[in-house]
Amino acid sequence: MKTPFKLHNVIKRYGEREVLHIDQLSIPAGKIYTILGPNGSGKSTLLRIMALLLVNDEGELEVLGEKVTWEKRQLLRLRRQMSMVTQTSFMFQGSVYYNVAYGMRVRKTSSRKIRSRVGELLEMVGMAAYRDADARTLSGGERQKVALARALAVNPRVLFLDEPTSNIDVASAAEIEKYIRHINQEQQTTIIMVTHNLFQARRLADEVFFIHEGRIIEKGPGELIFTQPRDERTAAFLRGETVF
Repeated sequence: MKTPFKLHNVIKRYGEREVLHIDQLSIPAGKIYTILGPNGSGKSTLLRIMALLLVNDEGELEVLGEKVTWEKRQLLRLRRQMSMVTQTSFMFQGSVYYNVAYGMRVRKTSSRKIRSRVGELLEMVGMAAYRDADARTLSGGERQKVALARALAVNPRVLFLDEPTSNIDVASAAEIEKYIRHINQEQQTTIIMVTHNLFQARRLADEVFFIHEGRIIEKGPGELIFTQPRDERTAAFLRGETVF
């Protein structure tokens, strides 16, 4: 799938307030994208609409080659091809193994494949020793690693990350970044990430979208956005200034 997401005049309102207005946006497959912008600019709203967790009020949305109708069977089919990790990932009651295996079990994957896949992922994120530990007793960094392994267990075509390292220590954040790069490079997974960490965005992003007051005002290659922003609002934000 060359272009897993296409948005045309997508609008979202809360009451009478328009919080998102995307005129045109196409997102090709296989890259790491970061969405930057001030608090309340619409970053997470855009992410949740693309993840089919929030219904747009107007406009057309195409996901994984299908025009979204919001019909239940279509939503289930499309959502099963995507995963999300948030800044405070919920852990199901049970072991680390149970949490990572959950999505595969729901999809009726065989026990043999589940054991193999879970073992592989826990090894990858450095959590193999915690296989039988109670997931709810883990530290913040450990929970995020398990959440990432759980998201990857179903081999998603798209991985959404909403501030995945904002509540964890620097060392754990660095490890999460390493896994993000590995997933993208080795599995060609399309990754779309919201982050307030500009250093992280610069390290990881192939493409950057800067969103302000619900609109994407600048987009382009990560290094170019950071070194030669065209819009003064983007430049001000990257300098750490308040953007109105």
